[in-house]
Amino acid sequence: MIVSNVPSEPTAQKEVYTPPLPLDGFSTEEFRSRRKALRETYPDGILLVRGSTEREFTGPLPYRQNSAFYYLTGVQTPGAFLVMLPEGVPPHVGNTGLSKQVREILFLPARNPSWELWTGPKLGPGEETQRLTGIEATLEAGRLWGLLTTWLSYCATLYVVAPYGEEARFSPDYALIERIRQMAPTAQFRDLGPGLAKLRMIKSPAEIERIEQAIAITDEALQAARNLIHEGDGRYEYEVEAEVLHTFRRHGAVLGFAPIIGSGINATILHYTDNRKRMENGETVVVDIGAQVGAYTADLTRTFIVGGRPSERQREIYATVAATLKHLVDSYRPGVDSLDDLNRRCKAFLKEHPLRVRSAGGEEQTLDTFMPHGAGHHLGLDVHDVGERYEPLQPGAVFTIEPGLYLPEERIGVRLENDYLVTESGLRELGNALSVDVELE
Repeated sequence: MIVSNVPSEPTAQKEVYTPPLPLDGFSTEEFRSRRKALRETYPDGILLVRGSTEREFTGPLPYRQNSAFYYLTGVQTPGAFLVMLPEGVPPHVGNTGLSKQVREILFLPARNPSWELWTGPKLGPGEETQRLTGIEATLEAGRLWGLLTTWLSYCATLYVVAPYGEEARFSPDYALIERIRQMAPTAQFRDLGPGLAKLRMIKSPAEIERIEQAIAITDEALQAARNLIHEGDGRYEYEVEAEVLHTFRRHGAVLGFAPIIGSGINATILHYTDNRKRMENGETVVVDIGAQVGAYTADLTRTFIVGGRPSERQREIYATVAATLKHLVDSYRPGVDSLDDLNRRCKAFLKEHPLRVRSAGGEEQTLDTFMPHGAGHHLGLDVHDVGERYEPLQPGAVFTIEPGLYLPEERIGVRLENDYLVTESGLRELGNALSVDVELE
């Protein structure tokens, strides 16, 4: 690692580097329609969406724009902001140089070749960026604070992404709210998260196509993982992980989330990611992976047998999980079922199943006891994408179904997961993933 000697105050130099294109191959209209829909959802206030900073990515993972900002702009540049103004707020006050008709402004850090030598080229404000992004106007990020204070004097209602949870007070979104509160004490904050989540739940054809691309790569990685696992004992979980990473990167994809490669007792740990154990013949191996392509993530899970020869007990458990998945897909009711409905139906199916398993204390129990997680989740820009669990899934929603059974006393774990699109007539499995029955054939 080279130690940076770049001065604390970057000096302007002749431009050398060309920044990467925004939008990841999507059309400008794709993002323009999203911004328009969000403005129509919250027409009574100023909308401010914060982009991620590089400081939020201090570990080994590369920078990734936060999903809310990317969804509305397609811009990956760190330290950016998007402002959308309602009618009645003049964008041209404060010597902005903007016309009276402008309603959306992208704020970007000014480009500087001295820094770009170390961090790579970045998109900066200017007419070319406006053309590439389809956003009406761009300004230098440092101008946001003064202009926002002025705009808030015309409209005190400010919509932001509100932080939630135990760590909310330590989040960048909370820091943003506090900074604005100090500058404009009369600002009235509102959360744009629910409206944005509702928009993100319904995927466009272009989004569905991107998810299917990610699924195709993930499926190829699953087949590579199966081939290695079937070679028999002596291999390690991290060797399977290496096959997955190799497949992803060979196709230009990155990890959508940390790979789960759990063999034996590790197959019963829901989010096991150490991937260090030596795999032994006859063990079940849960492989839960997802490639990310153009910011969109797949999420598939298959369970394989080391050596490829399942025992009768493993066949019994595996077949039950496969039957549960099929039941949930076949029984889905368009326009009626929510994720919560599917989860309750999944638990009921397992509870009514004649198969029984003994607990650690030797007590015979129904199978629903051994599935501690939900039956599925929304999928999109995030592997656990935003969305409502208790409202009926509408056409265009994409989600996973992932039943599983985890028997620590028997060192057997089985999980099967596919990705589905809601249509008017039912569910359509996205992609053409490896058959869930492959280990039973």
